Amino acid sequence: MARLLDRFYTLTDEELYYRKLYEEGRDSVRYINLPEEVEESARAQEKIILSSSYYSRSADEEVIVLKHPCYMPRYLHSHRFVEMTYVLSGSVEESIEGQDLIAKRGDVVILMPGFYHSIWTDDVRTVAVNILLDRDFFAILDERFGLGLRDKCFAIYSGVDISDQIEDMLRQDVVCDMLSPRFKAVIAQRALLEMRRQGVLSQSVGIGMRKEVFRIMSYLDEHSHEVTLTSFADHFGITEQYASRLIKEKTGMSFSQIVRKLRMEEAASLLKKGQLSSKEIAYTIGYSSPEHFSRTFKGYYGTSPDLWRKENLSV
Repeated sequence: MARLLDRFYTLTDEELYYRKLYEEGRDSVRYINLPEEVEESARAQEKIILSSSYYSRSADEEVIVLKHPCYMPRYLHSHRFVEMTYVLSGSVEESIEGQDLIAKRGDVVILMPGFYHSIWTDDVRTVAVNILLDRDFFAILDERFGLGLRDKCFAIYSGVDISDQIEDMLRQDVVCDMLSPRFKAVIAQRALLEMRRQGVLSQSVGIGMRKEVFRIMSYLDEHSHEVTLTSFADHFGITEQYASRLIKEKTGMSFSQIVRKLRMEEAASLLKKGQLSSKEIAYTIGYSSPEHFSRTFKGYYGTSPDLWRKENLSV
């Protein structure tokens, strides 16, 4: 029986589109197929923050597996999740916080949340598989397996073969029943254990190079419901003026832009779950009135919360 991974060796329509752009010299972020909710900021700043909701319709999914598109233009982005990039064949160029590296066959690059990076390959023989892990889920595994990666920016393990585990996770995507996410989480644990057993930790970089970014985004993400510029400045023992300048300098976004993005992403996730009303969601994510939430949501997504929920749940 053919392996599901075999399809990764054939260029998708998306990759053919990117190859055409590359051949025409149009390989910038403005040509990337991005989720509608991040397009505007990506076009303006050429750097974005991605959450797992951009790749999955399940807000509770702890593990997502996908192929990194060949020829996809380089663009700076960071994640709200842990990303494991496994190079199944060929090699990819990565730049993580300004540090350039080459990941080749059998390498696993583990990137922690909050750090800007880009990834690139124009080799059609290259297959790089991205395994996206919920950060709280990864933190448990990191401690359980003694990986010691939570305080790192990234790490590289070499000499690894986790193709069977990736195949098993892809098979769960085909099965796609209520237990599939649980099975994928178990298989992801096996993949990490195999990486630990087989691999050699060839490189590990701490968070010192961009510690401010890590601390800023972690704090804002954890306190997005109630944070104000004043409370942020008080927490870090700095003035509001300096706090505002620091956030803009380190993240490329203003304080209000980051908080709005975090709240809107959480609102979208809660709307997809369908368990809370728009009014309840407004209060949950920190808005004092449902009307204010509704206006902000419509300005961000271009439609009302209720219509957005209806359109997305009907897909």
